[in-house]
Amino acid sequence: MELKDTMTIDGVTYRRERPAGANVIVIAANGWIFVGEAACDDGNGGNLVLQNASVVRKWTNGKGIGGLVKEANKPEYTLDPVGTITVHAPIATIECEW
Repeated sequence: MELKDTMTIDGVTYRRERPAGANVIVIAANGWIFVGEAACDDGNGGNLVLQNASVVRKWTNGKGIGGLVKEANKPEYTLDPVGTITVHAPIATIECEW
């Protein structure tokens, strides 16, 4: 299935927006999970640029990836800093509360 940045329903065209500046968890292809500041959509077919990004390597708290949404849970996750990355066609993004 190809991801689209726009969708037309009843003659109205909607554009997919990403929360620029917000900290987000990004689920990417092949099981990769990243967290970082959503800098922008690079305008290249749904790619998302993350600044101050980290790979979410592991968690053992039983809360799953959704537990990282809460700042209080952040220390329970192992995050490997990677800097600025481009995620090609993210599968999902989850806004963080921190």
